[in-house]
Amino acid sequence: MKNTLTIFVRDLKRLIRSPFALVIALGLCILPSLYAWFNIYSNHDPYGSTSNIKIAIASEDAGYTLEDGTYKNMGADVLEELKTNDSIDWVACDTADDVIAGVEAGDYYAGVTIGSDFTESMYTVFDTSFKNPVITYYDNEKKNAIATKITDTAVGSLQQTINTKFIEVVVSTIFTETNTISSDIEEKDRATTLNDKLVRLRDNLSSYNKTLDMLINGNSNLSSTLSDTGSQISTLASGISSATASLKNAQASFSNSRTALSTFSTQLKTTITDMSTSLDNIATLLDNTTLAQDSQTLADSISRLNADVTQLSTQMKSLKLLIAEYYVTNADISTPPELGVLDTIVNQIINTIGSLASQAGGNGVLTQAAVDSMVSGIKSSLTSCKKQLDDLYSNYVNSVEPQLNSLNDSISQTLSNVNSIMTSLTSALNDANEILDGVSTTVDKSNESLSQIKEVIESVIEELDSVIDWIENTSESDKIDMVTQFLGGDSELYGEFFAEPVNMVTEEIYPVENYGSGMTPFYTILALWVGGTLLVSLVKVHADPAGLVNVKPRHLFFGRYLTFFLLGQIQAAIVVIGDIHLLHSQVLEPGLFYLVAVLASFTFTLLIYSLAISFGDLGKALAVVVMVLQIAGSSGTFPIEMLPQVYQNIYIFFPFPYAINAMRETVAGMYGSAYITNLAQLMIFVVAALVIGLVIRIPFMKINHFVEERMEDTGMM
Repeated sequence: MKNTLTIFVRDLKRLIRSPFALVIALGLCILPSLYAWFNIYSNHDPYGSTSNIKIAIASEDAGYTLEDGTYKNMGADVLEELKTNDSIDWVACDTADDVIAGVEAGDYYAGVTIGSDFTESMYTVFDTSFKNPVITYYDNEKKNAIATKITDTAVGSLQQTINTKFIEVVVSTIFTETNTISSDIEEKDRATTLNDKLVRLRDNLSSYNKTLDMLINGNSNLSSTLSDTGSQISTLASGISSATASLKNAQASFSNSRTALSTFSTQLKTTITDMSTSLDNIATLLDNTTLAQDSQTLADSISRLNADVTQLSTQMKSLKLLIAEYYVTNADISTPPELGVLDTIVNQIINTIGSLASQAGGNGVLTQAAVDSMVSGIKSSLTSCKKQLDDLYSNYVNSVEPQLNSLNDSISQTLSNVNSIMTSLTSALNDANEILDGVSTTVDKSNESLSQIKEVIESVIEELDSVIDWIENTSESDKIDMVTQFLGGDSELYGEFFAEPVNMVTEEIYPVENYGSGMTPFYTILALWVGGTLLVSLVKVHADPAGLVNVKPRHLFFGRYLTFFLLGQIQAAIVVIGDIHLLHSQVLEPGLFYLVAVLASFTFTLLIYSLAISFGDLGKALAVVVMVLQIAGSSGTFPIEMLPQVYQNIYIFFPFPYAINAMRETVAGMYGSAYITNLAQLMIFVVAALVIGLVIRIPFMKINHFVEERMEDTGMM
């Protein structure tokens, strides 16, 4: 303990005595805070400025004239309502072409166009030729990834508004007709006429309902067909994938075939060369063999002839086997005729030399003329044999090998073409799947709107049935009063109610004032890790043992770490003060917020210090790698469930998630023991850091010292 404190006090004195070092230390304490503050400030309230996002909109709606002469233009009404919408900068354009051109040029993040039959489609919902009102959305995804999500939400809200208006129009139309009947009742005061009109209205609504059923069933069948088509496309895609795998195997086999051809050519040339050499040896021996030689010399010559003949026989067998194996595996290539002739000649040579040897070694009379005749015959056979060998090799080189090469080239081109076709098919199937998904979504939304209208009509039919039954069983005066009261309501009020029958009330749990406050835990924790990384980069991790008595490695470890701890705590204090008092981030529990920063800084500086002192520059690099992984996969920005599976598997082994979650408790509100639990889990990394710095470090001390010396020798590191 004494040595540890001595090292720490000595470091402080050296720091205070050197103004330059003091300025550097102060900079190390402030820099991490700037990193956090700039990021928190830039993310303070980005969604509060969505009014600067430009979305172009143009209406080509021709409008529609109702039976009573009233002119309606829902497209113009939509544009008028958007003028009062402050959440997005809606820019009105004259034509749809202007919208498309502006989106393509990047002048707008997105664009919306309203078709010429927009209003007509709304007011002719009960016609047999009914089709859904359509708005077209153009999205420039290249301009900005986040802006795309904002424009998607804005256009989705616009679509919901238009759907609401659509239902209002449908219900208004129904109740306008019932109001006409109500007025007619009051004028004529005749229950019979009333009942007839109510029955007619009910029948009309039933007819409308059947039409809607047909549309819904048609959409359902279409949806089922789309689903089946999607399944078939998936099956086809799977088949293409299998075919592609088989194609790759074929290409591999073809490559082996090329290698086998090259090997065969080499072996054939070698075998023919060896046989030619053997034939030359036999010819040379024959030239030197005469009957005049003494018996021993003649015997030696014949013995060498027998040896060469035996070798020639072996080579001939090898040639036949080589050609047989290759030509059998290539059925399109016929066996060369030279091979049979060559085999016959070789057998003649073998038999003749065998006869010569037999007569020379036996008791028979062997004259010089007989010897010369045999030698002449053998030489003639040798000449024929060499010619057949030359013809065989020439035939292979000039005919067979080019034929095989041409065949291989054709196969190679065919496989390449098939591979290209497979790639094109795969791309086409992917495009088809995307189109089917889009159509399926449109059909589902259409069915949703039609089902809502159908529910309204069925509700009205039920009420009409009740009224008709009541009329048939009630006195005439009571009938008229009751029906007039039911049918005489405000059609627009009915339309508004059925368009949005349910109001949603939002209750915020753990509310956060702005986006910047929500991001404060992540950037604060990240800044503390950055601070620890900067410290090991500029401050030496190894303490000087000079002047110390009985110093141990642990004394040096903790003595120098106390300096890192002090600087880390100053970093934590500065960043917390700035978060709360400079940026005014929401912090419900400032004291506990600061405690998280204190413990996080302690954990991070100890862990980074342990890595650096144990593994040298490699440990410093490892600290940076861990930081990068935690930025991407600590759930600091996106929920961990939205990240790739690899991050979901490893994020629990990093300290960031526990520090961030503990700090979130102090920002938005505490829940149970979540704060304590996260801090306890964070402290596990303190134990891991001590194990690395005090235990794992020991075997690496000499290696690190050697590596550092070699790096210094380079004069660059």
